[in-house]
Amino acid sequence: MTREDPAGGGSVENPPTSESGESPAGASKLVHRLALATLCVTYLGVILGGVVTSTESGRVDKNWPSFDGNLLPSPSGMLDNPGLLVEHGHRLMMGSVGILALLACIAAYLKERRNWVQILSSYVFLLVLPPAILGGLTVWYKLPPILSVLHVGMAMLFISAVTILAVVTSPGWTGEKTRLKLSKAGPICSLALFAVLSIYVQIVLGAVPRHATLEPGGGGEALQTIGDLVHIVWAFAVFTGIVLLAGKVLSLSKADRILHPSLGLLLMLFLQVFLGFATFIYQTPPSLVVDEAQGLVKAGTFEVLASTHQAVGVLILILAVVICARAYRIRFLSASEPEAAL
Repeated sequence: MTREDPAGGGSVENPPTSESGESPAGASKLVHRLALATLCVTYLGVILGGVVTSTESGRVDKNWPSFDGNLLPSPSGMLDNPGLLVEHGHRLMMGSVGILALLACIAAYLKERRNWVQILSSYVFLLVLPPAILGGLTVWYKLPPILSVLHVGMAMLFISAVTILAVVTSPGWTGEKTRLKLSKAGPICSLALFAVLSIYVQIVLGAVPRHATLEPGGGGEALQTIGDLVHIVWAFAVFTGIVLLAGKVLSLSKADRILHPSLGLLLMLFLQVFLGFATFIYQTPPSLVVDEAQGLVKAGTFEVLASTHQAVGVLILILAVVICARAYRIRFLSASEPEAAL
């Protein structure tokens, strides 16, 4: 398509646009790569945070934001004390997440043409702060369950937001070609949104028994028992939602952008059910006393299973967010071009 050149005679070619009216150049590769790097490092940091919780290494260093009273962590101290290695490693990794989120935000304002993506990148950066502050407060106040659970909840909000940023800055977002009838796209969007919300709630519920402690008068055993019960009951809702979502997506003939992550989501779901059952079987009572000098306080079958269970749960959340974002994108494009819908 051409237009008249305002500077003189002749005509010039318009820049190519996608079917949605967005320029493919609007999605910056730099922003996408930074968002993807932020997501990957965040996921690794969350896994390490799960190890901190399972092994109770969070009790090893009572100082924050300093590292055992120092500005920077001691490499020799981390190597000598496994607890410090896990706890300080988690802090360093999440500090790197903050830097990457800031770089992604700056890159978005410099490179991105879509204003809403720039705003989203700002929210992503701002969402780094609450988990960091809550993490520090849990150290100061010796891991109270309420602060620890809030810490998990805010961390999951951040990882969901950075996942969305990575999805909307990917080349596939502006180049999306899948079109579905609204009668098909609507239920998929609803199920995907329910999956995201239910998984988020499930992760927060799972954090309750994991952070229960037997502090004097704290009711740790009761909190763990009730938390486990609610977590197990809600798991049926999560399982049902994901199976229904995967079933809807698998019934479509041409929806690869949501088909592949849906298959991954379904596989991760069955793995998670097994891990959840095994974790419950090997569950140990909450600790009453922890000797900080011991470093890695706990390291056994339960700790490995619990950490893996949490890691897979977060991966399930990420996949659900990817599916949800892409499903709503397809629905928007399908509504704009109903004649192209399948």
